[in-house]
Amino acid sequence: MSEPASERELVTTRVFDAPRDLVFKAWTDPKQMAQWFPPKDFTAPVCELDVRPGGAIRIHMRGPDGSVFPGKGVFREVVPSERLVFTFEGEGPQRIPPLVLMTVVFEAQGARTKLTITHRFETVEDLEAMRGPTNEGLGQSLDKLAALLGRGGAATTTEIRGRTLTLTRVFEAPRELVFQAYTEPKHIVKWAFANDWESPYAETDVRPGGKFRIGMRPADHSQEGFAFEGTYREVAVPERIVQVLGDGRVITTTFANVQGKTKLTLTVEMEMSEEQERQGWSQILEHFAQHLATLR
Repeated sequence: MSEPASERELVTTRVFDAPRDLVFKAWTDPKQMAQWFPPKDFTAPVCELDVRPGGAIRIHMRGPDGSVFPGKGVFREVVPSERLVFTFEGEGPQRIPPLVLMTVVFEAQGARTKLTITHRFETVEDLEAMRGPTNEGLGQSLDKLAALLGRGGAATTTEIRGRTLTLTRVFEAPRELVFQAYTEPKHIVKWAFANDWESPYAETDVRPGGKFRIGMRPADHSQEGFAFEGTYREVAVPERIVQVLGDGRVITTTFANVQGKTKLTLTVEMEMSEEQERQGWSQILEHFAQHLATLR
């Protein structure tokens, strides 16, 4: 029996400071896609797109040493400015990457565009083999797309396995500052909420056995709020935090130094639906990025 689709998926979200039509065009115009689709230091000497259901895709990527990696795919769905679904796989005996089904959703947010990119692999083994290269390569490609479009934020990569959600994002800030903004109440109230919500207060005792309590309420005050609370099980400054919520669910956050930037990995035991959890936590990390930008 095959594994559930959610166990074979990697999901990445990113918001670009460009209107949806322009972002969609960058995904469907061969000249533009050739500029940003290959990862850092790679080029695309061949980029052919027949953007219609059943239309073919041919993209060859050339590495810095001159090696060429040909790839092909087929468009399955095309909804202008809203949605693309296509297959992609490497050609030749190595078959890198293996066959993957990519779904790209374009969501207008005023003058900005939120992209949600889902990679669905055929097997869990394929996902495990490609998780690192996909996350790294896609992040580099989206950086190039952001540069092509103008300005853009960092990518949040999400993965769901069973009832566990993992989110990863690299912040343009040193690890000590990220850890401080993640744990101090004066910072937490600026970012620890999903869209249309707010945190009126935050209390933290950041040590093993210490408690935390963060207020949550709708931004329009249309209803009473609640407290997001629990205890700290592990604290290693500025590397790792493990929190236990009142209902026993565990949240683990790690902070890795990446050449002066900080890679944050957040693992959450989910309570609500996959989409609600993914959307809410991605929005929280976006607010965290916006707050960190004010501190630099």
